[in-house]
Amino acid sequence: MRSSRTALITGSLAAVVLAIGVVLVVVIGADEPEGGDSTATPRSLAYVVAEHVDLEPTRAGVDWAADDYRRAFPHPKRAVAASINFAGEGNIVTVGVSPEGPRQKPACDDGLCADLGGGVTVTWDELSPQEDPGLVVVVADLGTHTVLVKYSGPAITSDPRDLDLPIPTDTLVDIATDPRVAPTTSQEAVDAGDTLDYWLRGNPVV
Repeated sequence: MRSSRTALITGSLAAVVLAIGVVLVVVIGADEPEGGDSTATPRSLAYVVAEHVDLEPTRAGVDWAADDYRRAFPHPKRAVAASINFAGEGNIVTVGVSPEGPRQKPACDDGLCADLGGGVTVTWDELSPQEDPGLVVVVADLGTHTVLVKYSGPAITSDPRDLDLPIPTDTLVDIATDPRVAPTTSQEAVDAGDTLDYWLRGNPVV
């Protein structure tokens, strides 16, 4: 009788552990974004970027910086790009996506660069007093596509990973590796991008 009771308790505990494991998998999986087969648009990129950033987006569009990021790839017409301005002093994120690699890959020979693994590299230009506050660029070569994410505005005085930036470097990496930031994305991202109230209407730079 005792062994049967022990077996029953053991079996019940195993069932509880299994149930908890299933719940954890579901909860964790629910937090992970998924890509899709819908063609990405500048608006969908802006929507996904804004989802990652804690600051309020104030305006977004395809400006000269976004156009430069399209031209950073061998065939600009295959690339998609957008720039998003966030509340605060010049917090601007520009993102470009292409199925191709960029014309020029980052060279970590000046000390202003770090290989984060998984095809992700962060590079930066430091502050030039009275000239340029510097910038941070994340390049993600993900095999099927490449993502470029540039962040400008705050002063970059050293390795940006060590700075308390309004938009942390980890956030830029999360943007670059989000599966919705790709040549194809989720239909949800496309639909949400179409309704952005801060998107600049007018003639885009193409």
